[in-house]
Amino acid sequence: MKTTLLSLFFALIFSQSYGQCSEIVSGFGNNPDDNSYNVTGDVSLTLNTNNTITLNLASNFSTASGPDVRAFLVESGGKSDAVLAQTLIADLNHFEIGLTQPNGAQTYTIAIPDGKDITKFDKIFFYCLQYNHFWDLGTFNNFTSSSCSILSVNNFDIQKIKVYPNPAKNEIRIGNMKANTAEIRIFNVLGKKVFYQQKNTGKALDVSYLQPGVYMVKISVENASKTQKLVIQ
Repeated sequence: MKTTLLSLFFALIFSQSYGQCSEIVSGFGNNPDDNSYNVTGDVSLTLNTNNTITLNLASNFSTASGPDVRAFLVESGGKSDAVLAQTLIADLNHFEIGLTQPNGAQTYTIAIPDGKDITKFDKIFFYCLQYNHFWDLGTFNNFTSSSCSILSVNNFDIQKIKVYPNPAKNEIRIGNMKANTAEIRIFNVLGKKVFYQQKNTGKALDVSYLQPGVYMVKISVENASKTQKLVIQ
């Protein structure tokens, strides 16, 4: 019973804290040498507020079978698809999403690498890395703060906030907190609020009165929020 309540509570809290923005990837059919390599089917990207991105390949997805065919996010930099198709992946601003299968529904979620500005990427490459061979590419509308609210300053910055130490005994601190207007709440596994502070003072928070167990810390700044599990010993 306790495990069930804990699972339900975590699901509820996280469903309130994470949002998504999605873009359809289209315009495949760019292999200049062999159209059997071209991608067909539905492909989309989902940007998540926990600084990850998800590639969704639908059940009708299909491309030629080959060794080591991987998906990459690529910044076109204004280059045409014809030029990009002739360019080595190593010569483009890119990051890898994962090794793909030639057919069927697939989902890949990865953390956006440090130093990569997700708003600059606008292409999906399918590319055989082993033989340095282009497969196909598609285009999507790049994620921007105007089209995707989770890229607002508050949402983007709040994901960097950390609660430490964790596990904790007597006190915790909130790291990487820029705003001093943040609301800080702590909930027990039953969803009862056991701590509330309206402002971030930068000082340690006293949690010595909390019983050992699992809690959730929710930090809210304007319309953005982040929730992190906290263990009290």
